Amino acid sequence: MFVPDDESGPRQLRLGPGAVRLLFGSAMALLVVLGVAVGTYWKVADWALRARGLQVENEQLQAEVQKVWELERLMADMLETDYKIRTRLGIPLPEDWPGYRLQLGPGSEGDSSQAAFGARPTGGGAAGIEGPESAGVLFAWPVPLGFVTMEFGEGAGAAGVPHTGIDIAARRDTPVRAAEDGVVTLAGMDERYGNLVEISHSGGLLTRYGHNSRLVVGQGQMVRKGDIIAYVGSTGRVTTGPHLHFEVLKDGRPVDPRRYLPKY
Repeated sequence: MFVPDDESGPRQLRLGPGAVRLLFGSAMALLVVLGVAVGTYWKVADWALRARGLQVENEQLQAEVQKVWELERLMADMLETDYKIRTRLGIPLPEDWPGYRLQLGPGSEGDSSQAAFGARPTGGGAAGIEGPESAGVLFAWPVPLGFVTMEFGEGAGAAGVPHTGIDIAARRDTPVRAAEDGVVTLAGMDERYGNLVEISHSGGLLTRYGHNSRLVVGQGQMVRKGDIIAYVGSTGRVTTGPHLHFEVLKDGRPVDPRRYLPKY
């Protein structure tokens, strides 16, 4: 019953059982909605706090990783300097030289581990050498354990020609493996490259493996990716210690081998 302030008569509102139940149900539903809203708000707030904490932790980890990369880069530079000094002075590298333990790519036994240690920037295209291109073929590292001492396009020999491949320092007689399926088109002694193997692949690609101590394949032989084709040495016209000179040629022109190799 509603009694107004003026002289008009009182007004009455009658609610039946159904209306009461409806009002009660609406009130309960409103309380449930408010409860869910409050609970959701606190849960979202908790998620936001956790996300912020993870973001801060991620930033800290990235900073730590950057420091590790800088230390690895410094150590790689020290290894490169050590390698060049030793080889130019004729000082043999010890069997436990740290550079020999670097994992350049997936191992020969299916080891998929990779190391960022010693990673170096890719050499740019130089005169007479084809620059980087998008490769549709992924080769295997011919020497999975080793240290890249010279990149494609670096330096210049007596003829003024930049380096046409990459050099990978490794222990003498370390197995050299075929980077991809193909046919051996050359296997023999070369004045410049020493014991040399060349393998022809599909798509106009050819790989070249130089300075080996000995060869285990012959011309015309079919090889599969990962097959042992030679062993690391220092034959030919070289001034450094045992290493593999690895080249990739596309339609007869040298290209950057890293465009066809897994990153490490």
